[in-house]
Amino acid sequence: MMRLEGRIALGLDEFMLRFGHLKVLLLVLRKTYGNRSRIARRLAETLTELVEVSPDQVQDLGEYLTQKKLCVVRHSDGSETAAHPRARYAHLRVTLGGDGKVLDISALPAEGPLRVWLQDLLIADSRTRSKVGAVTADTREMTNKSGVSHLVDWAVILGIANKRLSLTSAGRALSTVCDQAELRNATALRSNPYVIGDERLAFAWVLFMTDGDVLVRLINKLATLPALAKAEAMQVIIDVSNQMRDEVARGGPSVTLSASRTVRDFQKDLGLNAHGSSRPTKPSSTVWHRMSSRLEALTDIGLLEKTDRDGSSRQFDYYYRPTEALKRASRTLEEASTPSEWVAKHLAEALATNPAVSQSSNDYRPELVEAVKLCLGPTGVHIDSYAVVAASLAAMRGKLLSLGEARERLTNLAVRHPDIARLSRGYSGSRAEFASVVVGKIEQTGVSAFD
Repeated sequence: MMRLEGRIALGLDEFMLRFGHLKVLLLVLRKTYGNRSRIARRLAETLTELVEVSPDQVQDLGEYLTQKKLCVVRHSDGSETAAHPRARYAHLRVTLGGDGKVLDISALPAEGPLRVWLQDLLIADSRTRSKVGAVTADTREMTNKSGVSHLVDWAVILGIANKRLSLTSAGRALSTVCDQAELRNATALRSNPYVIGDERLAFAWVLFMTDGDVLVRLINKLATLPALAKAEAMQVIIDVSNQMRDEVARGGPSVTLSASRTVRDFQKDLGLNAHGSSRPTKPSSTVWHRMSSRLEALTDIGLLEKTDRDGSSRQFDYYYRPTEALKRASRTLEEASTPSEWVAKHLAEALATNPAVSQSSNDYRPELVEAVKLCLGPTGVHIDSYAVVAASLAAMRGKLLSLGEARERLTNLAVRHPDIARLSRGYSGSRAEFASVVVGKIEQTGVSAFD
């Protein structure tokens, strides 16, 4: 089993489900700095903006509103199902045909073009992997308990934003990859931040570098299960926590004081006592909140899917099945001694759309050069951020470049061509963290700089 590194995300909750929310938040954080209430308000205003529904969106939206009980539903036999008492679209009525298909969405009374919240329309899109996770938002009053405030917390937990709520190097790398993915899909029919495609490697990197100790153990367990529902999921995360507690108890030089402390904090975070059993004060909701965030994140990056044994969609349910990508990831876990080592060697391979084809297309020098230009900032190039941008660019073009090799190619460039790049250490650790790069010389030398 991998050595514990202390990479455990604490405080995850039921609002922290959709990476699409973070993509929207990234745009806000790039324009608004430091003021938490202003950031939360702008995020809420974006998610709850009323947007017009086009005819080709009616089927997806109607199914979403029906499943969520957000509106009145008129059935083919003429009967009606009332909306949930607090439904935000109680003035809308979805009409279903005999086959369950959506025939129409109308307002009661009719009041101009059909409009709904932006986040509802986007999550309803058939291309999204999961239909749970919309957050309610009151733009008039932002508190630390509001859903959008929890999304800001999520960005801090994952290391995308710092405590001052400005983007970190990881946040800037993720933002860069999202921009490149958007440019690549500019010709698509309709952009949707909740459809995680070319950005999945960058999101996975952020996820595993923050929560790798939990996730690698979780993947091992999920790979052995045909499916997972809510009750089983809660037991699985408790088992993972107890497994890490036992690893700490066995001790040894590989278990650091920091890792031991983080594992104890994780037990408390789940609402468990020192022996791993549940407290009598309703621990199940806490356990579920911690687990559901992780399961939905793994769904967004393609390691889990929401279908039953017959292949029918379970997108509205907390029901999961391992994908081939997850099984591929599980098979490589024994080849690394730590989660961060596994991320460097195997994460890109696990998430590759077609690993066999990717491995045959190994000239990724253009992506290495392009990543330098995209990542260059006032302090030079942050090497780990560069690696994820370069590997993501390669993945977008059907190539397989591991994060570890991308990093190594940049550090080797500095060794072979000190006139082009120089390495410097950061604030912690023994590895180089930054590289000063002369872009003009990179452009003169071209891709051969990375030969």
